[in-house]
Amino acid sequence: QLARRGGVHLLRVFHRRLEPAVPWPMPPSYDIGVMTQDELLAECRDPALDLTETSVRAAYACGSLCIGARQRDGLVGYVWFAFDAAPHLDGIWVRVPARTIYRYKAFVRPAHRGKGIAPAMYRYAERVFSDRGREGVVDCIATHNFASIAASVRSGAHPLGHIGYWRSARRFLSFHSRAVRQLGLRFYVAP
Repeated sequence: QLARRGGVHLLRVFHRRLEPAVPWPMPPSYDIGVMTQDELLAECRDPALDLTETSVRAAYACGSLCIGARQRDGLVGYVWFAFDAAPHLDGIWVRVPARTIYRYKAFVRPAHRGKGIAPAMYRYAERVFSDRGREGVVDCIATHNFASIAASVRSGAHPLGHIGYWRSARRFLSFHSRAVRQLGLRFYVAP
């Protein structure tokens, strides 16, 4: 209600050190891999995936990377990772701390949820990012999104604190707990 009526948005922040040598089991009959822009653009025709050509092109243009899970050649889930900055909502962006990757916009089709696909995608990305000098992964999850919080914790992430913002017309104020501030995660309005 605070978000709808007062423009206040509060999210929990989770952090985990990358462990590329620790394998994570993928459920049988699923494959995980890095998705190319062309592969994701082809998936935009399926409205159930909540992907648009505009958002896919914008994500790749700012350097984001997408990990996808497939079963029998169909995309069942995906998760985006950013290295420097990532879109949040309505022109609000997230500044990614140095030596960290930011995990955002994770989705698994309802029929495939509860099988460990999201945590498997989260952990699969580790060898990709550790080769690029990253040491940790961080994500922000709405306080009421219990399924995403559970998937993040299941992947080994630990609560770090809270981050939030207030926005009303042309005014914007970002706030965060001490540990989040020390990490360097920030919300800001895109210029």
